[in-house]
Amino acid sequence: MPKLPPNLRAATAPQPTFKRYRQHHCTRAHRTYNALAKCMWPRAVWVCGEGPYATVSRCPSGGRRNALTVALWSTHEAALSAKKIIDDSMCGGSCWGARGHEIVQLINPS
Repeated sequence: MPKLPPNLRAATAPQPTFKRYRQHHCTRAHRTYNALAKCMWPRAVWVCGEGPYATVSRCPSGGRRNALTVALWSTHEAALSAKKIIDDSMCGGSCWGARGHEIVQLINPS
């Protein structure tokens, strides 16, 4: 197979499998990613861990129609592995499956 020129290799590279959140409606300087996540998702049932990658699950749970849980990870690979486990095992009895789970990279501006 012929080698692609560098400009085409960059254009055809796979895109990241996560969203990036840079801003939210807050003027505070967050010292940790955990504090940033709690501020970004104030209605989350829980936020745990530390790191710039979050697995976010939005599924019905405990009588809540759209319960949100957030787990933070230090690497994209760790978050991807956690999401696969959540997708495969479902996060609860009325889980929406993979469509209710996503990976988000948090960009802490401080």
